[in-house]
Amino acid sequence: MSFLSGVSLAKRSDYQTWMFVAAGLSLLFIAVYSVFSVVETIIDEPERSEEVRLPNFSAITSTQERKQAFFEFLEPFVAEANGDILEERAEVLKLQAYFERNQRLNGSRLESFNELREAYKLDPVDAASPGAFRELLARVDTIPTSLALAQAAIESGWGTSRFARQGNNLFGMWCYEPGCGLVPKRRSAGKKHEVTVYRSPRESFLAYLHNLNTGAAYEALRDIRAAHRENGVEPTGRDLAPGLVRYSQERWTYVDKVRGMISANRLDER
Repeated sequence: MSFLSGVSLAKRSDYQTWMFVAAGLSLLFIAVYSVFSVVETIIDEPERSEEVRLPNFSAITSTQERKQAFFEFLEPFVAEANGDILEERAEVLKLQAYFERNQRLNGSRLESFNELREAYKLDPVDAASPGAFRELLARVDTIPTSLALAQAAIESGWGTSRFARQGNNLFGMWCYEPGCGLVPKRRSAGKKHEVTVYRSPRESFLAYLHNLNTGAAYEALRDIRAAHRENGVEPTGRDLAPGLVRYSQERWTYVDKVRGMISANRLDER
């Protein structure tokens, strides 16, 4: 460090100079380290599925290849979201085990319990109870991959519909505020619903999953799923399909469509 040659720490002025330089070097080191850390994070962090854009499935001329590409595109979203739900379910089960041992939840545990309840559109409680846990566990649960893939294929026309291409909407989800989405060209007179626009296909899937796990229209689906859980049976897409009777105006015809899509494409094997 030639710029410090001749500096004596015995002199007050030189000591101050040394401290100033040392402080400057420390700040420079911190800045350089921070820049490299950010760059390393950008390079090393894998691309998140939410950043993936919807492919142009219409360009795939082979029907079989289009189907396969569509399923392979959507499956990672299902696996990622279901993985997150399983982590939340494990937390609920952990709290339930504590409750069964102690017959109560203390402050922080009760707070965590209520945060999960509110996340799944349930009212918070003053005290935990077996019924409150059953109510929450019926919602904090996964959706079979086969069901999600079948519905996405039906609702988005294998990812080729206008709503899928322009709004990343793979599940026909509606919204009701003017300007919240795309107006259906065949919307009946007097109707005000729009088809929701999402920032990404992943966001569309998360909204669909949350809708099935919280919407009043799908309580039957959640009841079927909970009954399977109580019997130690993993529910399949075909098992839960009857719970979608209110998903479409086609009612039971829609349920048959979903089951037919699952069977025709052997989706329960995925």
